[in-house]
Amino acid sequence: MRRYESRDLESVVEVFRSNIPKYFTPGEESELREFLEKEAEEYYVAETGGEIIGAGGVALNKDQTVSLCWGMIRADHLGTGKGLELTEFRIQKAQEKYGLLPIVISTSQHTQGFYEKLGFQMTKHVPEGFGPGIDICEMRLNVSTTDTHR
Repeated sequence: MRRYESRDLESVVEVFRSNIPKYFTPGEESELREFLEKEAEEYYVAETGGEIIGAGGVALNKDQTVSLCWGMIRADHLGTGKGLELTEFRIQKAQEKYGLLPIVISTSQHTQGFYEKLGFQMTKHVPEGFGPGIDICEMRLNVSTTDTHR
């Protein structure tokens, strides 16, 4: 894992596109680009063989929670353990920077089970909230109850 750099933008967008339509809608690409151009302070990329195969970040929210934001693994690397590695890395970064603040994520029903296995609990469910076939699943992890030796 390494910190995102502006030269990584198109590679991250390609990772994003590989996950349309199951995990993202095409309309979210402009939101991702805006985030990467303006807000990607704590954003990281995962590489294999010099290729970017995943990305994700953390961000402090006004309500004193920490979001896992724009997390994704290239579709041809799903199920390889890279998503778990990236998520655990981001949780560790959140703890290092923000201590024991709760960690939240707005994800879909397709990854809800993945996050539940890591200790996240559902706080809100909006059917098709992201778009057709993609529900919003808001989830929360109370860090004090997690293994801090990740």
